[in-house]
Amino acid sequence: MRKFIVPSLLLTMLFAVTGCGNEAADYDLRKDRSAPNEMSNKYKKPLVGQDVQNQNPNFLNLEGTSTRGTGGGQDTGIDVRKAKKVIRDTHEFRTDSVWINGDRMWVNVYKSGMLNDQQREDAEARLHKKLVQALPRYNIEVRVQEDRR
Repeated sequence: MRKFIVPSLLLTMLFAVTGCGNEAADYDLRKDRSAPNEMSNKYKKPLVGQDVQNQNPNFLNLEGTSTRGTGGGQDTGIDVRKAKKVIRDTHEFRTDSVWINGDRMWVNVYKSGMLNDQQREDAEARLHKKLVQALPRYNIEVRVQEDRR
């Protein structure tokens, strides 16, 4: 019986302090003027994404640097298409793959027929020269492979 006396006294004191009524339902957060109300539109703060450049002067301005060509950023997709067009316009090579990583472009192409080492190097040099003229901002690596179809 003594086990139940202490918890029942604590429970009684808890009801006495907090009250048994539902006073919280009568409280209106919009009318509270004791502290700034974070839920109202009056004190609305800008979202973090909208104001992040103003918070830290060392933060890079990334506006307009997407790879979809929406801003001033470099669009590598356009450069890849341009490289493929240059390769296609030669009527000598067939594109295998073109990819860009930073300032480097790797180009793999096929040339029909059998090639010895000297012919492969000459073909790589010709294609490299055309690609550098079309896309001078990249360090271009060209690899010519035999297409034995």
